[in-house]
Amino acid sequence: MLYLHKLLPLIVSPLGLLIALMVLSVLLRRIWPIHFALAFLLIFSFPITERLIWQNLESSYPHVPVNEIERQDAVVVLSGMISIFESKHGYIADWGDSADRFFAGMELVTAGKADKLIFTRGKMPWSSTPPEGELLREKAIIMGLPDNQVLLTGTAANTAEEAMQVKQLVDNQGFKRILLVTSSFHMPRSKRLFDNAGIESIAFPVDFRADRDNINWLDFIPDAEALANSSYGIREIIGRLYYWMRFES
Repeated sequence: MLYLHKLLPLIVSPLGLLIALMVLSVLLRRIWPIHFALAFLLIFSFPITERLIWQNLESSYPHVPVNEIERQDAVVVLSGMISIFESKHGYIADWGDSADRFFAGMELVTAGKADKLIFTRGKMPWSSTPPEGELLREKAIIMGLPDNQVLLTGTAANTAEEAMQVKQLVDNQGFKRILLVTSSFHMPRSKRLFDNAGIESIAFPVDFRADRDNINWLDFIPDAEALANSSYGIREIIGRLYYWMRFES
């Protein structure tokens, strides 16, 4: 199921549809699939398309100031913010686009919004590197948090498994309610999974990506970065649909 969950967004992404239409054109010996392929490529390469996708993804969970957050038992920070590389000096963590998750978790704890900071041990079954949470825990301690203030869940390969691992940890620790930290676009899916796992949580969205500037003529010029971001946004939409169908069935 994990592999299907990872492959499905690639298959139905703009790039996957483009490849499928090109293959269909060859198999049918017809030109019309190529016309559709070019239309898909053009539409999803517009910055305006990227903007609309991400504004929709982030609309449910806008920014919340730290001083408006009530104190809870723990802060849970979901994985997905670093890439891990092995070198002759050990493992190196390279920050990704979602690094705000880590720093938001640190800020909430240092602001007294919770006593404990929990990182999930995010790790794919095929990965040979350490779980992400272990390196994040080391960074948090280096930055000044006491060793006993930073906790780790069991290993998890996706958000659904993170929710199950967090449930086990918070039950063992006797925590009643947590602050859930993840990217704004990822929060609807995460909150649904945590609610379904029986975890009482308060959402603290971070890592906002939607462009809020006024529309201009540059938004209608195809751009490779816009295509990549549109594809990533479509992947998140597919993830939401996957879990919606799973819970509603």
